[in-house]
Amino acid sequence: MSKNFIEAYRYILVGICSVAIDFIFYYIFINLNIFDPNNSKRLSFIIGALFAFFANRNYVFQVREKKISQFFYFCVLYLISFILNSVIHDLVYFLLNNTFVSFLSATAASTLTNYVGQKFIIYRKKNYINKND
Repeated sequence: MSKNFIEAYRYILVGICSVAIDFIFYYIFINLNIFDPNNSKRLSFIIGALFAFFANRNYVFQVREKKISQFFYFCVLYLISFILNSVIHDLVYFLLNNTFVSFLSATAASTLTNYVGQKFIIYRKKNYINKND
């Protein structure tokens, strides 16, 4: 199997776990009347993102060199993703008044953004040209 296939497979597994964490906290916050759906989504996203950072760095992209800059760039990426996630959630919830569809729409958009940002920016592998070739 190709390395990219294995990486994508692992990203999907971690993504499912991250989304499950996000989903569980989202519905706990709503059903226990802790927060409204919009704020529940914001906090549940942050909880899922913390799990995703460590799982993606260690399991998916298998980064050996751990730098504080990775966490910084991850935070920037997830801030952008968080805003996108929140706006899409709120818009879909406003239009459809359906928490499940709102959750899925927001999650799909942020998942794609996060994968591209992590693979090609945060954890990209540098290709060095051998000077002797």
